[in-house]
Amino acid sequence: MFHSLRFILVLAALGGGGASTFVAAGVQAPPNVLEIVVVNGPLAGTYKPPVDDVICLYEKKRQVFVAGSKSFDVHDAKVVAEAGFNVFNPYDAGAKYGFVRIAFGDPDKNPTVYSTDRVPVTLTVKGKGVEIEFQGKTKDGIQLRVTAKCLDVEEIRVSS
Repeated sequence: MFHSLRFILVLAALGGGGASTFVAAGVQAPPNVLEIVVVNGPLAGTYKPPVDDVICLYEKKRQVFVAGSKSFDVHDAKVVAEAGFNVFNPYDAGAKYGFVRIAFGDPDKNPTVYSTDRVPVTLTVKGKGVEIEFQGKTKDGIQLRVTAKCLDVEEIRVSS
């Protein structure tokens, strides 16, 4: 199941085009962590997807870093089904921008989605890991704080 999650996140992050190759370390790294705080609105609260569902990817050719989570068996409208960041040009000097998307509930039954487009994010390299933070609000005024701590980063290579 975990490999299916990786494949789906890669396709989502990269638009579904091209073939992908994973480069994974042979040693088990500490788990990645994703924390979502919805400050206001009907789904206000703190959410922490299971660490087994959190993945962090870096695709060098397209210069995008992805940290996200996907649960395949969500039926409750108040449970996070998917959440994540895409950060563009993550290792370039200067300000970082990306987008955040959080979906609650069954994806087949009109889920509640909170998302942002091209917002400032903080990306900090810490040793071999990366921390990403976003604090802001959606266009509908829902305030979000999202943090990813990526200690196990998969590098993918996409061939055109």
